[in-house]
Amino acid sequence: MSNFQIGDLISLKNHPYSLNQKTKIGANALMTPPLMVVTEILKQNKFNPDSENEEKLLGQVLGTFYNSKNCNYEKFWFNIDEIIPITSAEKENIEENIAGKKTVPTELTAVKKEYKGKQVILNTADAELGKKKISWSEEGDKEKFRTESYMDFLPPVMTVIDVVENSKFLKDRRDPKDGTLKKDSCKFLLKCKWFNPSKQSFSEDLIPFNIVEEVIFDQEKIDIIQLGMSGSKLFKIPKITPFEGHPKSQINNTLVEIINMILLNHKVRIVYSDYFSKKVKSSYLQDFDFESTKFKITDLAKNKFPDYSSSVFNNIKNLSWEQDKFYEINYTDRKGRFTQRIITNCSTSTFENEDEIEETFIIANCLLRKGDIRHFRLKNIIERSTLTKDFENLIM
Repeated sequence: MSNFQIGDLISLKNHPYSLNQKTKIGANALMTPPLMVVTEILKQNKFNPDSENEEKLLGQVLGTFYNSKNCNYEKFWFNIDEIIPITSAEKENIEENIAGKKTVPTELTAVKKEYKGKQVILNTADAELGKKKISWSEEGDKEKFRTESYMDFLPPVMTVIDVVENSKFLKDRRDPKDGTLKKDSCKFLLKCKWFNPSKQSFSEDLIPFNIVEEVIFDQEKIDIIQLGMSGSKLFKIPKITPFEGHPKSQINNTLVEIINMILLNHKVRIVYSDYFSKKVKSSYLQDFDFESTKFKITDLAKNKFPDYSSSVFNNIKNLSWEQDKFYEINYTDRKGRFTQRIITNCSTSTFENEDEIEETFIIANCLLRKGDIRHFRLKNIIERSTLTKDFENLIM
């Protein structure tokens, strides 16, 4: 046949993903061709009449893509020298891991049992969902960039309502002279239904079963996350943070609050706030490695300073700083910028500042700065809470 196989991703040679799948699309994004799935492969046994060396004509492949303008699937034949394969290291690793393990059903009843009533999506979905377009402008000497998702050709999630045999599967499949395979196609077709927004109705089409993937949501994970979100509970995720000059050398986990779950076509995106870095991040559900906890942020802090319920005057200079404790502080720097930080391995020292006035500093490992040692002016610490032993057990 050729180096192509049914289910492979292809596109025209000018597609930005010919570089890699992290390439952003500049200029006119509308000129970007669709990603397609190889649906049939045709080997040419004829010779090129213009060739002096009896060179055989190139093979052809049939590419399928979802046209987001008319919200239907379209198919086109291409000579193999007109297209390029679209691959990613992640997909190659997955295919290597499952190589030889996946069995292809050979009977209609088996395919129906496996697919009927399931949700599926065209193989291009992951790559199309990851497409980004970028625009830039200049303001004085500075360049500004803006990145957005580019969703053209993103296929919909479909429901399989039936499975049928491909009546053309055997037609011209083998060469009658020597029996060699000259056309590769799919034996079984899925009858799929999806909502067509251009018609404000539903569309159906017959799609080969080996150019789609089943859409599966990990409901157990979703239920655990929803339960934790409803109680404003923290989640623990593995993340090693090395400590500079700390006896314990590193922490193994970070704590996050999950803000939202977003359904992105056929994937669930988890949006969360990192308790250490104070940054909002996101991850696909299948990549989100977490463990639920029974704690809220407020459960992990005690001995708050200043204590407004006390009649005793709160003096920051009277606080003790224990080396093996974790503290959460609200701090303002010399420029008045406010930050919240978690620090540990604390010690106090007095230095002369730039005005030759002696000041007391707290020297500590700062989790906001990836465990590095930082110096904090004692007078600029606005609030401090001591984190409990439960906090230490969660992160170590």
